[in-house]
Amino acid sequence: MLGQKQIGNQTLWGNYSIPKDNPFAQDSDLQPEIWALGFRNPWRCSFDSERPSYFYCADVGQDAYEEVDLISKGGNYGWRAYEGPYIYHPEWTPGGNTSLSSINAIFPAMGYNHSTVNKNVGSASITGGYVYRGSTDPCLYGRYIYADLYASAMWTGLETPPSSGNYTSTLTPFSCSKNSPIPCESAGGAGAGAALPSLGYIFSFGEDNRKDVFVLASKGVYRVVRPSLCGYTCAAEKPATDNGTSPPPSGPPSSLASATRVGTPMAVALASVVYALYF
Repeated sequence: MLGQKQIGNQTLWGNYSIPKDNPFAQDSDLQPEIWALGFRNPWRCSFDSERPSYFYCADVGQDAYEEVDLISKGGNYGWRAYEGPYIYHPEWTPGGNTSLSSINAIFPAMGYNHSTVNKNVGSASITGGYVYRGSTDPCLYGRYIYADLYASAMWTGLETPPSSGNYTSTLTPFSCSKNSPIPCESAGGAGAGAALPSLGYIFSFGEDNRKDVFVLASKGVYRVVRPSLCGYTCAAEKPATDNGTSPPPSGPPSSLASATRVGTPMAVALASVVYALYF
């Protein structure tokens, strides 16, 4: 692990330039590389592949709230004056206190309370994901997928109406395909209504060139698959191709109604994947 002196030695970081229009490029009190501030511990950020100006970062909370922020140039996202939407009262304040009125905080687009996923201990840690733009599950199209580290809950968030900046998040059941190469054990889940697969810890999400979304967990790597493989029904799902996915759609779903599951809540279907690495 790098020491403090090595981190501060910018000659070890390689050669790069700083855009002149960076929000703090002319501010002597801040590093010119900074694009936005007010985060506690961002854990996984991503761009929407179809709307590259949409930049999402999940930020791990302290005691009460986990958040997803929609990042804008020069934005301040509140920490340590706020923890998510809540006023935060730090036990110690190195550098002094920050007044609420001085920062013009931007509040989370999505998030959840710690008590939502662990009512006994209150422990939680968000893992940020991606806006789903794949063709495998048309009912997830346009929804931002994120989860909790402890794999007890997963959510999908949708901007409603589009371009409004307002998001609706849904606690989303998920299950494993019966055709999964590695069978999934069963575990309980927060508000899922049925046993969830035991994935261990959800460390991260990934996206490939086909826009398929993957879940990296301590028990394996999982891919979002066709809903019918897990017993879910999606009215927009098309017949499978030879590789087990749905054929690419001619365009995004024409409306939210056309991409709503029939007879079951919004859900995520997963299958484990096995990779062989050759060197």
